[in-house]
Amino acid sequence: MSTSKQNKITNAIAEARTLHKNGQLPQAMAAYKKILRTAPSQPDALHYLGLAFYQTGQPEAAVAHILRSLSVAPLYLDAMNNLANIYKETERVAQAQALYTRVLAVAPNHVQALVNMAVVLRETKHTGDALKFVQRALFIQPDHSIALHTLGNIYADIKQWAQAELAFRRALSLDPHNNVTTIRLAQVLHKSDRPAEAIELLQALLITNPKDAMAQHLLASYSHQDIPQRSSDSYIKQTFDSYSAYFDQALAQLQYQVPELICEQLIASAQQFAAPIDVLDIGCGTGLCAPYVKQLTRSLVGVDLSGKMLAKAAQRQLYDELHEAELSDYMQHCARQFHYVICADTLVYFGDLQQVFANVFQVLQPTGFFIFSVEQYRSSEATPAYLLQENGRYCHQQRYLSAALQGAGFSIKLMQDIVPRLEGGQDVDGALVVAQRPA
Repeated sequence: MSTSKQNKITNAIAEARTLHKNGQLPQAMAAYKKILRTAPSQPDALHYLGLAFYQTGQPEAAVAHILRSLSVAPLYLDAMNNLANIYKETERVAQAQALYTRVLAVAPNHVQALVNMAVVLRETKHTGDALKFVQRALFIQPDHSIALHTLGNIYADIKQWAQAELAFRRALSLDPHNNVTTIRLAQVLHKSDRPAEAIELLQALLITNPKDAMAQHLLASYSHQDIPQRSSDSYIKQTFDSYSAYFDQALAQLQYQVPELICEQLIASAQQFAAPIDVLDIGCGTGLCAPYVKQLTRSLVGVDLSGKMLAKAAQRQLYDELHEAELSDYMQHCARQFHYVICADTLVYFGDLQQVFANVFQVLQPTGFFIFSVEQYRSSEATPAYLLQENGRYCHQQRYLSAALQGAGFSIKLMQDIVPRLEGGQDVDGALVVAQRPA
């Protein structure tokens, strides 16, 4: 290639990168494609176009382009690291780890790869190894704010609150407007029995970012003031979109058993229906209930607010339909009826359940069943019907559940104490409920 042609391509890539960095993705992608028409194997254009594909929700196209870039330039470290990031975000954890390892074999001091490896190891519960990688990154670059945030997360995981606080404060000194770090610091302060400081921090954040759903929700749970009737859609999407990649693994480690318990109750009552059954799974998440109930169904429909959780549910190839929607809104506009509505560990994000119960009643066939789990609290005193716990989830009184179900028209068939999962090594106090719409 002539020098003048090479200079022209270099300048074109710089211009496309400027568009990319300014958030003008369609224009940047068009510019990268124009470069590739002239130089189909240009590794930078392939790499950056791959990143743009990922940013526009096309992960497979992203992977294909970055792999092409690496076939041309096998030691292109940034491309390797970014491909590993995409693997991590799309739940191909083993491939991500292998690629980070490859980057570090070539460049042991590649700080971003060290930090990313630490993130993967932390999320897969290899805490000790994660700590070593992030400490290595910080030895090389002590002012790396993402590394400090990751260090804070690791220390919080092992309940070393003082070290976690120090790491988060150092991260905020470098990136003072990072809301995620601020919220994590507030959580650590609360865990350190300093609720007033946590509340003050969240209040200050909401002055400058009044619509931050996570801060709003945590402030209500910590202060016990202005308790919302349910978690906001934004809070639920923010929580579960970020949690989707490791959701199943995390629940397995917490000995989560609600899907099996729901299926047991469904099997016990299904013989009353002559034909295969239609099931609506509200708050279906990654589809943990589907393997247990699919073989019994004629149709299985899932609804969830989190698009990333639904993408994982779709990978199971067990649902006949998946809908990204708020569950009450979906049921209010649903024209069909089901033999069963199931709901595993989703109503912990609702305080007032009356509207949900009314919506479920509406979409059930006569004699159909509603099977769900909640967290509960016990008190003989005249306490509120539900509480917003400091972990951000609601728990309910059994007498409230009974009254709300009966008010919606249900007959209660079972209300059983269960341990849905562990939290902090302790049993969570839960209840499994089976209610039926009368004939």
